[in-house]
Amino acid sequence: MPPPTPSSSAVRGAAVAASALALLGACGTVSPSLYVSSRTAPPRDVARKVGAPAPAAPPQPQPQAPEPVPAPRSLADLVDLALAREPATRATWHDARAAAAQAGSQRSLYWPSLEATASLLRQRSGGGPNRASSTSTTAGASASLTWLLLDLGARGALVDAADRLLVAARLAEHAAVADLVLQVQQTYFQYLGARALAEAEKTSVRQAETSLAAAEARRQAGLATIADVLQARTALSQVQLVLQQAEGQALALRGALATLAGLSPTAELEVGALPAEVDTARARPTVDELLALAAARNPDVARARALADAADARARAASRAAWPTLSFQASAGRTHYLAPEGLDPTTSWSAGLVLRVPMFEGLGPAYDALAARATADAARARADAAGQRVALDVWTSYQGLSSAGRRLETSRDLLASARASSDVARGRYQEGVGSILDLLNAQSALETAQAENVRARSDYLVALAQLTRASGRLDLPAAAPAAPAPSDPQVAPPALEGTP
Repeated sequence: MPPPTPSSSAVRGAAVAASALALLGACGTVSPSLYVSSRTAPPRDVARKVGAPAPAAPPQPQPQAPEPVPAPRSLADLVDLALAREPATRATWHDARAAAAQAGSQRSLYWPSLEATASLLRQRSGGGPNRASSTSTTAGASASLTWLLLDLGARGALVDAADRLLVAARLAEHAAVADLVLQVQQTYFQYLGARALAEAEKTSVRQAETSLAAAEARRQAGLATIADVLQARTALSQVQLVLQQAEGQALALRGALATLAGLSPTAELEVGALPAEVDTARARPTVDELLALAAARNPDVARARALADAADARARAASRAAWPTLSFQASAGRTHYLAPEGLDPTTSWSAGLVLRVPMFEGLGPAYDALAARATADAARARADAAGQRVALDVWTSYQGLSSAGRRLETSRDLLASARASSDVARGRYQEGVGSILDLLNAQSALETAQAENVRARSDYLVALAQLTRASGRLDLPAAAPAAPAPSDPQVAPPALEGTP
């Protein structure tokens, strides 16, 4: 029946194929240590009273330690753990099961109903002037069959409504999974960005320490003043403060990511590093392609349409509730006379067709039909609004991705220029032809450029995740397996469907 996860097998398969993630969840299992025998030893005082020795207490089963959870190594592992332990997706899975059961219940309307009864009666009839009183005891059994043969579409409309609600429940589960995947992706790339930013600040600290050492060496040689040393020391303290803030933010994001995965906030996570380079040219589909993809695959839009279809079906059922129905009814029974004795049992049966034509039941059915139709119109309007909202999300996410790509290209140029300027300023200062202010300003510009480049890479991957969610996909851009280096090859995130 259910998979070992709170998500349906269809959603799990799609996510594994598209994103290398498993849509896991937990059907509750009971540890064997929780099963205890219902046969327990008598109390010791009772055993003494009967002269029997007190039996030894039965050995208690030792609780089994839970199996250790494998440490996540990638974004797919984090999403896997999050879906296995996140309660919202598990709740939507149970909602889908309830909707499936309700659909099965509505289909039972096409089956006949069979009822059996048994009776044991004792009756006494009073006597009269010309009639003596009598007492009788009877025992009997009977069965009745009722089968609705024709109702002009009311049952079919109810079944259609239940089927559409089932589709909506499954799409709600899919949307919950997509929202959780997006949340994990955002936190994941923000964590990698914060950690990369901390590494960049460590490089800035080392550069500031080198500058301070150079300033002290020049002062000892009589080529600089104490002002140069103090300025270099101030710059070093400022960079150290920035490093401490970056490390604190990285730890906070690591705790948030571990919590999403169902782990302790103190868990150590080794889940790759932020890519040194991101190819923005492979993830630029046209807006029209994304809008068409969202209209066809976004679960929010599909769920709103399914709810609207269900409301239409309920409106049809309400409008046909007062239409004629044709049923087949049959019954059979046998009665035995226990007293007075000597009477033969009697058997009775009947079978026939029953045509029910409602003539007047008040204005309630008419108002029910009007209310159902108005509810269906409102659901259809909400479906249109959901389509517009998703289209706006796609447009906004697309523009955000485009802006993030341009920002990433600019940050690369800024980083290259700042690195070259810092190298020149350091060389000039070491040769004695540059000032400490020029060196510190160049190093500050390089620190800013490095931080901007890290944020641009992280923001671009987050924007890509938002765009894939808005368009109804579950792609997982890959992170570098090791710490990035300037010589690392270019890492390209997966392109969206429809991208050339």
